[in-house]
Amino acid sequence: MSRQLPGEQVEHAFNSKRLCNWETPRVDGSLQSTIGGGRFGTLRPRDTTTGFIVDEKGYLLPSVKKVNNAFTTTHTMEVYQKTPARWPTQNASIKYAPRSTMGYKGIQTHYLPTTTVSLKTVDVPGAQEFNYSFR
Repeated sequence: MSRQLPGEQVEHAFNSKRLCNWETPRVDGSLQSTIGGGRFGTLRPRDTTTGFIVDEKGYLLPSVKKVNNAFTTTHTMEVYQKTPARWPTQNASIKYAPRSTMGYKGIQTHYLPTTTVSLKTVDVPGAQEFNYSFR
């Protein structure tokens, strides 16, 4: 048994809203709705126009303020400076395995610092792991 739906019911079920992920908020913080009072939320035209921010070559116009560039990044923003550190500090009460200064195939190197590689140490009889300590 087939079912026929008129176009109005299908359009009403799929009433997508505007994503607006490419727009920037207004400076004064006020929201201006572009959705009209129609049944399906038709859009009203805006009363302002969008201006160009780049020239023909793709460079920013002198009147446009640069937000992020090579010298001002998001790390210098106040919001990101107040966030907690990403990695916690090491706990002093936990004993870590000794470090190695070995390079390829256990050959001692002079260019690696002593805290380069962590080695697992096992003190179980019959274990195949070795504790290399070249200090």
